[in-house]
Amino acid sequence: MPKISRVKLFKRIKLDEKWVLAPALFDSKGRIRRDHVVVDGRDEAHAEGSYFLEFWDQGKRKREAVGPDAFAAADRARHRQAELSAIRSGLIEAPVVVEAPERIKVKDALEKYGEYIRYHRSLRTYRTYRPILKSFGEFCAHTYVDEIDRATILEFATHCLKLGQNGKTIYNKLVVICQLLKQHGRSKILNPTDWPSFVQTVRPIYEDAELTKLFEACTPAEEARFKFYLMSGFRDAEGRFVTWRDIDFKHAAVRVTAKPHWGFHPKNWEEREVPVPLKLIALLERFRPDDAGSDDPVFPSSSGRPEGAMLEKLKSVARRGRLNCGHCITSHKLENGTVKVNRCADGPFCSRWFLHKFRHTYATRHLQDGIDIRTLQQWMGHRDIASTMIYLKGVRNSDIQARLNKGSLAAFA
Repeated sequence: MPKISRVKLFKRIKLDEKWVLAPALFDSKGRIRRDHVVVDGRDEAHAEGSYFLEFWDQGKRKREAVGPDAFAAADRARHRQAELSAIRSGLIEAPVVVEAPERIKVKDALEKYGEYIRYHRSLRTYRTYRPILKSFGEFCAHTYVDEIDRATILEFATHCLKLGQNGKTIYNKLVVICQLLKQHGRSKILNPTDWPSFVQTVRPIYEDAELTKLFEACTPAEEARFKFYLMSGFRDAEGRFVTWRDIDFKHAAVRVTAKPHWGFHPKNWEEREVPVPLKLIALLERFRPDDAGSDDPVFPSSSGRPEGAMLEKLKSVARRGRLNCGHCITSHKLENGTVKVNRCADGPFCSRWFLHKFRHTYATRHLQDGIDIRTLQQWMGHRDIASTMIYLKGVRNSDIQARLNKGSLAAFA
């Protein structure tokens, strides 16, 4: 029996302005280290480029592109290794390999990237990316991906600006387009000065008086839901898919874990544990039904599945407690083309009440209470410390306020 070829995993990285293949790096347990490769015997981090498989088949060396996701690429390498072993053992027939064309059409690239996002990212991300990819496809006059250059992307940004879109929206669109091009080896097309500017706002938080009125208007079940979000700092989906197994009653902590059977994976593909106050643990102990199983959602819908209407429930409680501002108006386009207008004076539509604001409040209050920013970064599941540092803008330090009140400038007030 012929020797079975070992499937190797490489990443295409940029060294000295040239694209080269470098072996992907794995830890001692055989798990891939995302974006880490071996260069001249050294461990180096390279976020650019995509992964490739390399193996020998019938005396020929073959390479297979497997995309930019490290974990998906590692899975594909294991599957390919098993497939080659089965072929050489005579269990299955060798598939016919069709060489992909060298030039990729823009239309095909957009469709494939959309499919990749659909199955490898959250539903919310897919719904965000889909209209962006569609709008760029309608705007772009080029046939092939390699024809898209800096001028094309800048023209698209100008087109969005003419449509009345703000700097933050255009910035996010360019990020998506650049991610698409990066999959095809087209990285760093834009210069740092090309990116649109926008105002970095202070993250809004709930004040004590607002939270008191909100919880007074809650039913016991609603109180448990929203106090959980406030004291855990969980994202919307993380709270929806939390199960009783994720609650550590002994050590007063809650965990974010993957739930593949529900299609949920933690952001950045990293599970984490977050300590919470003992009062929240006591509240959850009272809230837990006697017949609840370890794998049952903590906050189920009427069907027993994870609750999918957390935001709607929050807005309903806000309106019931007469907490709507009465002024904001939101609108969105329906599938039939008509525009639906929601006025918070008429229903549960106030834009000042949203789930992520609990997370903003969680981060800001912990910084005010002296939690160091590195610890908070870990609790919140931020990959980049810059994401956590944004909350420093809203921190109110009582010591600093006391000094200001006693300062020489305050006398002129």
